[in-house]
Amino acid sequence: MGKSELTPEEQFLKEGDRSAAFITVDVHDPVMQTLGLGGTFPAAEAQSPQQDRMAPDIMRRMETEAGMGRSRKRRVSLRVWAAALLVIVLLGGGYTQFSGELRQGAQFQYKVLPYKPLQATKSGGMIEKAKEPLTLLPAQVQPSKENKIYSMKNSKGYNTLEKLLLPGEYATYFITRGKEEPYLGMYRPPITFKDYAAYKTSVEKYNAPIVKQPGYMPEGYALDQAIIKPSFIKVPDEKELGGGSERDLGDNFRLTWRVEKTENIAYLFSSLVYKKGDVQVRIGASRVDDEAKPAESLSWTKTTKVENIEIGGKQLIYLEPSSNEKIDLGYTYNLIWPDLEAHIIYHVTVRQEKSELTKDEVIRIAASMMN
Repeated sequence: MGKSELTPEEQFLKEGDRSAAFITVDVHDPVMQTLGLGGTFPAAEAQSPQQDRMAPDIMRRMETEAGMGRSRKRRVSLRVWAAALLVIVLLGGGYTQFSGELRQGAQFQYKVLPYKPLQATKSGGMIEKAKEPLTLLPAQVQPSKENKIYSMKNSKGYNTLEKLLLPGEYATYFITRGKEEPYLGMYRPPITFKDYAAYKTSVEKYNAPIVKQPGYMPEGYALDQAIIKPSFIKVPDEKELGGGSERDLGDNFRLTWRVEKTENIAYLFSSLVYKKGDVQVRIGASRVDDEAKPAESLSWTKTTKVENIEIGGKQLIYLEPSSNEKIDLGYTYNLIWPDLEAHIIYHVTVRQEKSELTKDEVIRIAASMMN
């Protein structure tokens, strides 16, 4: 059937929901009143104040289970419900029901699914939770005095290289003391930019994975910096550094290093950092080796919420620490998804002390990058 042969209602459903172009309205009450079914939800279905506070104006949380058990039920014929659904669709509500928890907004829809690993490489490398959750070390298992000394000497060695090496130079180094096992370190400071145009030019120069600017960012957030991180293709052992440059770090510790050649440097990660006050939204892209297994291992604890989010047929993994988390995972919200064809894994990570951003807003940021 050609476009001209479709009824206005059929054409609307064929071309998709156009409700994004209009101010969002709640059509439930008028429709129910027209059908003679009343204009209120049963008490068990009403949204809680908590849900109202957590959802942005353009979104509305909906649950698949109405919890009608304790409320008064009213039998309605299938024909009447079908008519109600048709009226809602024709008014531009764009409601869709899924088997999981449904979130619906004027701009996009998503559903929440149980966690499962996501394939990130064609050879089967997965994005998955680490096999074991993180746990707090017992009080008696604390870093030893020797470990603290090595850590201090490592910082001193890194700072020494920062002063000696030229911009764009990177190095592998060892810190040794007598015949003790050496400490391996890598001097790879990130390349930072303040504007997107300079970042994009350097991404092309270094063949780094690019992070496109998101189509949506909450009001007040601006690009703070863009970052490209170098990596070493091969890490030398201590013997390969023989004859390299050396410095005395005191207390019988010595620093030995080698400046890495250009052919041993790859740029496999880049990110954009948006800020509003103290709140950061970090969007990163990592290129992964096709043979890497797992492609990425995700840290979690026994109280971390881990679930899958589906947007337009594509799935992401969502992690959120509990409010009483005892281990700092470094984020408030974390979203990860793969681009299987490009061998790239994307992250949207938010760290905040107060409830500035909601889960729905963070998911909308990710959704705006997947179109």
